[in-house]
Amino acid sequence: MSKHKGIKLRTILGMLVIGSVLITAIAGGYLAYINNMKSLSSSYLDNNYHYAQKLSSNTSDLLDKMQKNISFIAEIAGQESFSQKDLDIVYRGNDQYFNSIVISNSNREVRFVNPGDTGVNVGTLLTSDASLQASLLRKPMISEPYIAVSGRLILMVSAPIFNDSGTYIGFAGGTLYLQEDNALSKLLMEHFYGNGSYVYVADQQGRLIYHPVIERVNEIVKNNKVIERGLSGQSGSQRVVNSEEKSFFAGFAYEPISEWVIVSQTPTAILDKPLRDMLFSLLMKDIPLFLIILIIAVRVSYYISTPLYRLAQFSEEAFDSKKANPPSLPKISSIIYDVNQLHKSMGKYLNLLNEEIQMDGLTGLANRKTFDLNIQEWYEEKIPFALILVDMDHFKQINDTYGHARGDEVLKFVASELRLVATPGDVCFRYGGEEFGILVKFAERHSVLDMAELLRKKIAESECPIEGQGITISIGVALSDTLSGGPEKVIEFADQALYQSKKEGRNRTNIYQE
Repeated sequence: MSKHKGIKLRTILGMLVIGSVLITAIAGGYLAYINNMKSLSSSYLDNNYHYAQKLSSNTSDLLDKMQKNISFIAEIAGQESFSQKDLDIVYRGNDQYFNSIVISNSNREVRFVNPGDTGVNVGTLLTSDASLQASLLRKPMISEPYIAVSGRLILMVSAPIFNDSGTYIGFAGGTLYLQEDNALSKLLMEHFYGNGSYVYVADQQGRLIYHPVIERVNEIVKNNKVIERGLSGQSGSQRVVNSEEKSFFAGFAYEPISEWVIVSQTPTAILDKPLRDMLFSLLMKDIPLFLIILIIAVRVSYYISTPLYRLAQFSEEAFDSKKANPPSLPKISSIIYDVNQLHKSMGKYLNLLNEEIQMDGLTGLANRKTFDLNIQEWYEEKIPFALILVDMDHFKQINDTYGHARGDEVLKFVASELRLVATPGDVCFRYGGEEFGILVKFAERHSVLDMAELLRKKIAESECPIEGQGITISIGVALSDTLSGGPEKVIEFADQALYQSKKEGRNRTNIYQE
C-alpha cells in the first residue's frame, strides 16, 4: 500500500465535531446579538415615536389653551373700560403660558404691555411681520419665529380685538421667548433621562424653535430627513445620522395646529453596553456547556469510529501479511454484523424514506414536492393532463371555532373524498394548508369538469366530521394541452380559475379560458 494512508476516521469525526460545535456557538452568539440589537432598536424607535406622539398631543393642548386664553384677553380688551390694571390681572393668570402680553391698537402701536421690562413700551410701533399679519388677517394665529424690538427671538400667539360695535381696534399678542424659559420648553424638557435622549421642535420653515442646546434655536434644519417627512404631514420613526455624524433612533410627530414637527431621539450608542453585557453573559453561560458537549461529542465520535477503524486495520494487516496463516478476524463479530446489516438496512430505509418524503404526513396524499416532480415529468413527456386545484372555503373559521385538531379531521376527510373521485394514474396531493389538488392524466375537458363537479358536490353533500358544520370547496381547473407555457403556467392558470371561483361566491368550479 501507499505510505500515505490518509486521515483516520476518528480524527475527521473529532475535527468535524469540534468545528460544528464552534460554528454553532459562534452562529448562536451572532444571531442572539443581531436579534437583541433588532429588538432593542425597534423598542427605542417605538418608544421615541410614541413619546413624540404624546408630546404632539400635549403641545396641541397647550397651543389650544394659549389660543383660547389670548382670545379671551382680546375679548375683554375690546371694552372701553379696559386698562393696564386689567392687563396686569389677566397676565398673572397667564404667566405660566406667556412670557409677555401686549395689547396693540389698529395702527400696531402698543397700548398696554406686561411685564414692563420687555423692551417694548406703551406707544411703541410694532414693525414685525407677525404684528403686520395679525393686523391684516384679523383672526387668531400663531406666528413664525421672529426677532422682536427687544432683540429676543419670539413666537407670538395673537387674536384680533373688536369693540362693542364690531369694529377692529387692534390685537392682543402673547409671546414666548424661544431662547429663554417658556411654556413650550417646560413641556418638552421633561424628556431628559440622562441617557443622551432629547427632544427638539422645528416650525413650518424647518427652523428650530426648541432645542436643549439654546444656541441652536433659530437654526435651519430643513435638510434633516426626519424634518422633511414631518413637514409633509407624516409621523413615524427611523434611524438617522445628524450633522455631527452621530446616529440616533428618532421618533417624530406632526403637530397640526402649528404645523410643527416634534422629534424625540435617543443615541444608538445606548445599545453598546447592554449588547456587550449580553455577549459576556452568553459567553460565561455557554463555555461550560460547550466543554461538556465537546467532551461527549468526542467520546461518541470515538466509539462510532472504533469498530470501522479496527476493521480497516484488520484489512490492512491481512493484505500486507506474508504469513501462511493470515491474522484472525478481531472479536467484533457483532459490530461486523451491524456494519454488514447497515448497508442492507440503509437500502431498505432509503426506500422507505423516499416514500415518506413524497407523502403529506397528515392526509397521506402526495405532498407538494411530489406534485412538482409529477407535473414537470408529465409536461416534459408531453402527456396531456389537467390540474384541479381545490381550496376549502372558510377553513380558518373551522380552526378558530373548533380548534386545529378538529380542523385536521376535516382535512383528512377532504383528502379521502379526493381519492374517491380520482381514477388510476391520477395524483392526489396536498398543495399546502387547506389547498388540495388532483393531477388528472390524459384528461379531457368535459371529463375533468365532471370529476371536479362530482368532488365539489360530494363534499358539499357529505356529512362533515364536525357535527352540524357544513363544508364547501372552490375549484379551479386548467388543461395543459390548451395552454402555452411550462408547468408554472398551468399552475398559474388553475390558480386564476380558483380565484375566480372564490370571487364569484365560493362553492363553485371554474376552468381557465385563454
